[in-house]
Amino acid sequence: MKYKIIILCFLFAPFAAMAQNIYSNTLTTINYLDSVNIKKYKRKIDTNRITIELNRVTGIASFYSKGLDGTLTSTGERYRNKRFTAACNLFKLNTLVRVTNMKNGATILVRINDRMHPNMLRKGRVIDLSGVGAHLLKTKSSGIVKVTVEAIGYSKTNPVN
Repeated sequence: MKYKIIILCFLFAPFAAMAQNIYSNTLTTINYLDSVNIKKYKRKIDTNRITIELNRVTGIASFYSKGLDGTLTSTGERYRNKRFTAACNLFKLNTLVRVTNMKNGATILVRINDRMHPNMLRKGRVIDLSGVGAHLLKTKSSGIVKVTVEAIGYSKTNPVN
């Protein structure tokens, strides 16, 4: 019995390694990208500034205006500057994502609860952060920053950083 288990491990080890090589940078195997929106906005995506992989998007992050505090989001809840939420057209609603500032390595967890204007994709923008999220990511000085956005999972509640 012991030898059968060892032989099985040797037989399936290459397949496990192969799968890890294909998706080595993903945190989950479930696809959280919104394929309908990606096809819909295909012509608007600036491919020079935006890179899309499985559950990982690289591009520019900006932050919501303070004047939008209290407005309704795509999920039907009220937008609040002090919550860890974001707007994104490339991930499904209620997806938890980790946003990493590529300049300084700062990271935050936010939940996608809104959609951006489609023309923002032409400017290379991939995510619009809430005020507190942008502050923790240290984007306030310039307003925009190059980021990597990675899907973590699905949740209807906001993360606590």
